[in-house]
Amino acid sequence: MLFRIILFCASGAPVFGFSLPPTTGPFGVGSKAWVLDKITENDPVASDGVGRSLILNVYYPTRDKPSPRRYIWDGLASYFEKYYSITSGAFGNTTARILDEALPIPECDHLALPTLLWGPPFTGPPSQMFSSLFTDLVSHGYVIVTVDHPGEQPYLQYPNGTGITGLGKDFIPDGNFINRVHEYRLEDTAAVLDALPMLRKELGVSLNLTHVALFGHSLGGSGALNQLLSDKNRTHPRILGSIDVDGQVFPPAFANDSSADVHTPTLLLMSEEHLAVGDFSLAQFVTWQTNWSEYLIMHGKTNHSDFTDLAVLLQENGITGGDGAIKAERMVEITRRFVRGFFDMVGRIGDEGILSGSDTVKKEWPEVEFADRAPRPVA
Repeated sequence: MLFRIILFCASGAPVFGFSLPPTTGPFGVGSKAWVLDKITENDPVASDGVGRSLILNVYYPTRDKPSPRRYIWDGLASYFEKYYSITSGAFGNTTARILDEALPIPECDHLALPTLLWGPPFTGPPSQMFSSLFTDLVSHGYVIVTVDHPGEQPYLQYPNGTGITGLGKDFIPDGNFINRVHEYRLEDTAAVLDALPMLRKELGVSLNLTHVALFGHSLGGSGALNQLLSDKNRTHPRILGSIDVDGQVFPPAFANDSSADVHTPTLLLMSEEHLAVGDFSLAQFVTWQTNWSEYLIMHGKTNHSDFTDLAVLLQENGITGGDGAIKAERMVEITRRFVRGFFDMVGRIGDEGILSGSDTVKKEWPEVEFADRAPRPVA
């Protein structure tokens, strides 16, 4: 359910907005931003060819009860409002229940869940516009660290308010360019994994330093899978599993032989739009896995952006939806439940639950096709 609210601009005139779907867990959602110094040589999105930092946001559970607040940076909202030719404020007035600098729950009260690391898609939207998914995971006890690379997204913002414009959504890279981006994404995630103890100390958030799990959308999803190969010798923290959300699988995880086996549980989610372009990399990846791996297709005229907050924002503003397309609220519900089901499985519960593909599950979630799976259970 979406909740309409009334905001007031400086002139006092009412501006109508709405709030993202409410969370389903017992905790509130806090957020803290951090700039991680990290040199990226041969950086194709940096103006001088050298990247110098990453923008991290840590979302964590709190017992505070956040009120709705505008959650999209003004520069980012303005970019997408112009991109979709809609009224100024249509995106920017959207609210979410996130409290910056909220008091984290005490470590002794924190469930022993893995820390989750997120990688966004290439050229947007950035991590901030996946808040429908993040806030629900956090409400159930998870801590999420998002990783954005300055210059790559249409707009990012440092904690001090400085905005950075980058590549637009319509930018089309050549093969060398996108391969280098994919490569530095793996370097970025490795740097963040190494920095987790420092983040825990500096931010005062009870990050799990021994067990993590990865997920991402589009290029970020491929990165989540490939990190299992590039960091295969990492034992601290241990990576429990990865989710690829609608992302073509890049090499080396995309290989038609046993070298693609990541020996770790994986979940792959795909939209109908992605399926229509003939990408078989996800299905091929699953066939080579010896640990638990599931490949799901979301039906209902789903597209690449339906896993993002854009699903809600565009339908609410009358740009998408109708003609048999899945409702945004339902897409949010499906994405939340299946993503959390995977992380619960690898990090806490230990059984498949909603990912079992049982007749009961298929009846409750008819939009979800269980397309392919690796035969072995979670080790």
